[in-house]
Amino acid sequence: MSQQKDTKAWIQAVAQHLNLSLSELAKSSELAPSTVTRYIYDRSGKLGISKRTLDAISAFSGVPFPTMPGQRAVGGFGAPDMVPFSVEEQLDYPGWVTDAVKLAIDDRNGVEPWLIKSRALDMLGYLPGDVLLIDQNRRPKASDIVCAQVTDLATGSTQTVIRRYEPPFIVAHSAKMGPQRPELVDDERVTIVGVESGLFRATH
Repeated sequence: MSQQKDTKAWIQAVAQHLNLSLSELAKSSELAPSTVTRYIYDRSGKLGISKRTLDAISAFSGVPFPTMPGQRAVGGFGAPDMVPFSVEEQLDYPGWVTDAVKLAIDDRNGVEPWLIKSRALDMLGYLPGDVLLIDQNRRPKASDIVCAQVTDLATGSTQTVIRRYEPPFIVAHSAKMGPQRPELVDDERVTIVGVESGLFRATH
């Protein structure tokens, strides 16, 4: 019951943080409003909510579950900012996107496509659903957009993030995630994996 209470509190906090009603939050996350409202107002304790629903809210809001808005994720992190983009599995994307990604990475050693899942850089124009090409052979320079891995040394868990490189830190630029502490690139806890070399966006 405590976990359910915490989950409901997180959803309500995200809605309040974005100044949206629960129904508006659901619609903006491409969910049926009743999926969220029925769960929040259920008093029986028997109605659950799926990971897919929580991931959709996280992707729209830029707030990783279960971290409260404006707080830094700790101890195991929340949802990753980026996940590998598999051309073969992305059936929701138009053919021109997957074809363009294939051409862009063909015979380019060390260049991999990643799918952006968060709004960590929404103020710089990088949005959930964008496909980012990451070149693992490029050395990062100031103002580059980078893919980095941040490790929780206490638990050993690692989160993949998208950030702007402002030496010696990586930083978020988000209107929705709230203030985020810059992370020092020390090649132990924080490691830069690669640098952006291209972006694809499917229009809706």
